[in-house]
Amino acid sequence: MDRERLYLVTLALLNTIAVAVLAALSETRLDVYVSMFALIYFASTAIFRPRKRLFDVVGSSLLVVFSYVVAMRVLEVLVKP
Repeated sequence: MDRERLYLVTLALLNTIAVAVLAALSETRLDVYVSMFALIYFASTAIFRPRKRLFDVVGSSLLVVFSYVVAMRVLEVLVKP
C-alpha cells in the first residue's frame, strides 16, 4: 500500500473512531468534534507527509474554525460575570 493511500485510510479510520467514541460519551458540542478532527488531521499529516499538489484547503479551513472556537472559549472565560 502506498503512503498516500495509507494516509487516507488512517485518517478515515481515526475520524470514524473519534466520532464513535464521542457519540458513546454523549458529547453534543460541535467544538469538541472540530477540535478532534483538527488534531487528527494535523497529526496524520505530520506523520505521513502526503504529497501536496495544491494549497491545503482542508488544513486551512480546520485551522480557521479551530482558532475561532478557541477565541470564543477564551472570550467566554474572560467576559464571564
